[in-house]
Amino acid sequence: MEGPGVYLIKEKLKFLKGKIPIAVSGNTRENKEIIVGKKLLDVKSFGKRLIFEFDSFYLIIHFLMYGSLRINEKRKNKKERISIKFKNTELNFYNTSVKILKKEDFIYDPKIDIMSRDFDKIKAKEKIKNSDKFICDIILDQNIFAGVGNIIKNEALFMAGIHPLSICKSIEEKLIDKLIDSILSFSYDFYLLRKTNKSLKEKLFIYGKKFCRICNSKIKLKYTGEKKRKSFFCENCQKLFYSIF
Repeated sequence: MEGPGVYLIKEKLKFLKGKIPIAVSGNTRENKEIIVGKKLLDVKSFGKRLIFEFDSFYLIIHFLMYGSLRINEKRKNKKERISIKFKNTELNFYNTSVKILKKEDFIYDPKIDIMSRDFDKIKAKEKIKNSDKFICDIILDQNIFAGVGNIIKNEALFMAGIHPLSICKSIEEKLIDKLIDSILSFSYDFYLLRKTNKSLKEKLFIYGKKFCRICNSKIKLKYTGEKKRKSFFCENCQKLFYSIF
């Protein structure tokens, strides 16, 4: 799950603010029982993390690549990572990681959160300009673009006309600006589509496609970068920037 999806979940769960968990279960090894009987002060999101705020600690749910949430419903033949019961609501999380941290041990930085109005474009630009990594890796770095997943990566690179295997410090400055704007604008569109229950497929230009919408050439698919994530790209419309050093 990507940042826009987690942000939407946060909005959906805001009604639980002020409620008190009455039971908890699941196969997480964290000391989950600590939340029972404690008032939920707030529900927040940060990148791919959903954050439940209590008096002196946070319960942090990271959705990883395939995490999901069911409300008042369970998945068949699947054990919950954590299940939280309120008076009239049950939250069941699957394929996630769970952490309980003291508030002083967790720092939320809105300047790197793609769903935050305080996202720092200048800081992100400097990270790209000074990196000798592939751009496909930098975009997925959660310490630079918290909330970006593989769909956003592919779409933003296509919108900016940049090949995923371009070396960061070789990319034209104006295209770096365009890339960052594309990440933020597509993320917001992603959120709006999910919020209105519309299909994301209508918005996708490159991810999972076979032919380029611009030039109609065949789209390439390769597993790129350090983590070998799927990259869809058009060799005609996305420029490959090599290192000049």
